[in-house]
Amino acid sequence: MINILNTPENFQPAFTDGLFFTISADTMDKYKFRYTYDIYVEESLVFQGKATPNSYDRGVIDVSRVINTYTENNPIGLWNTTPVYQHQTFPFARPYQDAVINYEVRFGYEYSDSPLGNVTGFTGSGTTIGVPGISSGLYKSYYGTYGVNGRATQQDFNFSPFVLSGSPTGTYPTTSGLFLTNSPRIRNIQDTEYYTLGFSNYYLDGSTLSEPYYVEYTFYDNNGSVLTAVTIDNITTNGGGPRTDCNDVYQSIYLDTPTGNTDYNIMYVGAGPKNLESIMPAGSVQYSVQLFGKFTGETSPYPPTPTPTPTPSPTPGCICETYTVTNPGIATCSFSYLNCDMSQTITVVLGAGQSTEVCACSGTLLYECELTVVDGPYCGGRCDCWSYTVTCDALSESQCRVDYYDCDNNPQTLIIPVGAGQSFCGCKGGIEQVYGQMVVTEYGSCGSPQTPTPTPTPSSTPSPTPTPSCAYKSWLITECTLGTCSGGICTCSGTSSRTVYTNCSVTNLINPSTAIYTNSGLTTPFTGDFVQSGTIYSSSGSDVTFVCSIGGPC
Repeated sequence: MINILNTPENFQPAFTDGLFFTISADTMDKYKFRYTYDIYVEESLVFQGKATPNSYDRGVIDVSRVINTYTENNPIGLWNTTPVYQHQTFPFARPYQDAVINYEVRFGYEYSDSPLGNVTGFTGSGTTIGVPGISSGLYKSYYGTYGVNGRATQQDFNFSPFVLSGSPTGTYPTTSGLFLTNSPRIRNIQDTEYYTLGFSNYYLDGSTLSEPYYVEYTFYDNNGSVLTAVTIDNITTNGGGPRTDCNDVYQSIYLDTPTGNTDYNIMYVGAGPKNLESIMPAGSVQYSVQLFGKFTGETSPYPPTPTPTPTPSPTPGCICETYTVTNPGIATCSFSYLNCDMSQTITVVLGAGQSTEVCACSGTLLYECELTVVDGPYCGGRCDCWSYTVTCDALSESQCRVDYYDCDNNPQTLIIPVGAGQSFCGCKGGIEQVYGQMVVTEYGSCGSPQTPTPTPTPSSTPSPTPTPSCAYKSWLITECTLGTCSGGICTCSGTSSRTVYTNCSVTNLINPSTAIYTNSGLTTPFTGDFVQSGTIYSSSGSDVTFVCSIGGPC
């Protein structure tokens, strides 16, 4: 079993010491043992590698040289939706593309059972054969560097000084609220020069939020007296974002996956005399540039006005249309839209050449790159909306993933940590386990007005409130589709991963009399051979029997 011992920071520059993972596993009595790993950038597999254990049987996997090839330092930025030369912007700009990327590493191992035997690849979970499957989780990296670590055996990167929240501490802060630069805090600059400062912004990971609400420029004369001070909000119409209004607060900005959004993580603010020509008063000989946070207001998303009345059908005032959106470019591009019940703004990321179809409120598509949008027919008819709670079972290795269709028939994805649960509304029968083992509980109809329960008369006995029941338990297995015996040796040929389902009372899939099904409704029996803990079993649909142990006689 793979254990992840050390990881990089969740938000760390690509050109840096310490962008590595340290993993371990049981290497005893294994021949030709090597750790294997796959690197994914924006959910696409970009690299497959192997690492020989060090003298402590650890695998040390440096991903920096792969990751830094997918980050960019483009001189072009975006001022709201307008491309500009980044160093000439005023006051804010964000990178045009790919300055910050999401990446994930999946770990496994390979080994042979004998000195001269063939090497077999395993998922990293016991003896389950397959590609690397133990996920690191989601990390972010960006085109940047950090001071060289003299003791390169240690990971000592710390991003916290560069997280901006609240007001700067001290006149010249040195340990908090820092710009992304090692430039001197006081410097001479010609009045003909442009200059910009980079800074962190928005959700850097699931819990770290950088909140630079506005920039303040203070101008001084040759006596050191203040001539004027100008503040400008970090909002989209000033080149910033993702706030679109001065009254917005970061916590109320609702993007589909704010922790996975990378568009606004690195921003730039104009700081040179040429950038500030429009606001710099005559007689200025010195000025300061500072970013401030000024959190006020509610942290929950603002409700639509007027507040829609709950109803199973699309809210009046929203005309739902089908849109086919295509990214013809060579870079990743995102767009957002309002769903048909006007309750959620959804962001979709399209890779180069990708296309998708969405059902959205008419006229709500927003994007800042070149996309091809084709209007289609009216849509928005809701499915039979059902309430679910999904709990990631402790038998899962690291996390669980559920794909489902929301009540407007739009595809959605949930990533749930081990031991955690998530409640949501989705189309009845429209949820699918992608990986991990989980318990699914159904609560019945979702999103419909509740009919008042009549007050019982003295002679009537109140009916007990039904307890929500577990609908099914799902299991991820390795199926043997092409046979289990080759040359008299037990082996699983034609392996493929698939999800099967059992009654919630099942605690061990290989117990005799276990009924296994191919659908969550528990109506279609699963018949076939599968691997569990290095042993092959056969399911008849209503019973499980031993076949043989892998590597033994058959």
